[in-house]
Amino acid sequence: MIVEESPGRLAEWVRADIRQARTVLSRARLVHGEASPVYQGAVCRWKYRQAILDELAARRGVQGGGVDLDRTPALQLLAAVRKVRFDVAAADHESEFLAATAFLDIPSSGTG
Repeated sequence: MIVEESPGRLAEWVRADIRQARTVLSRARLVHGEASPVYQGAVCRWKYRQAILDELAARRGVQGGGVDLDRTPALQLLAAVRKVRFDVAAADHESEFLAATAFLDIPSSGTG
């Protein structure tokens, strides 16, 4: 049974996912080096999370580094994730990002 979560809880999951992906990328670079397969895999996983940050930045008219995830309203964050999911789905139906964010396929009221 799938239980629909509130936008706030979904946004917290997305924030945690982005933070974790950023940490994995940094650790892979430090521990394994940029030429390693571990680092390259982390880069592949990070690129979709970076796309979310870029989408938020574009919506707010700020530079990519100027997005504060903790202060981003839940619905804005979820809308950015859905936009990136749409773009990814058009190009790569087998993406781990689509699998990791599949919960966003569940319709919810007040998205946007």
